[in-house]
Amino acid sequence: MKRFFSLLNIFRRDFITLIIAMKNPGTPWRLKFILLLAAIYLISPVDFLPDFLPLAGVFDDILVVPTAMYSVMSLLPPVVRMDSERKAASVSKRMPLILAGATLFVVLWVCLIVYALYSFVKWLF
Repeated sequence: MKRFFSLLNIFRRDFITLIIAMKNPGTPWRLKFILLLAAIYLISPVDFLPDFLPLAGVFDDILVVPTAMYSVMSLLPPVVRMDSERKAASVSKRMPLILAGATLFVVLWVCLIVYALYSFVKWLF
């Protein structure tokens, strides 16, 4: 189990590094395109294996996205990769605060939508 969590930590660190690298002008457009295709594939309802199949539907997502991330990480120019990893380390330190802020933002939006729907229904009747 400890090994699984260490793999998740590496995946999170590489994910943050790639997001920062995509904003860097030194990153080749081909690498940005590969990562964009992987993200679109992850959120797309069209998959090689449909998601409603137990385990098999998730397996292709688990296989495609890390493979794309690994290939992009290995093809990044060394200067861009080092700079992105340095920035990712500083972002990782603030990650709990960022996640708390994002959670608060989502909760406030949901409350606003519920209140707006409640007011609208109350106004109708």
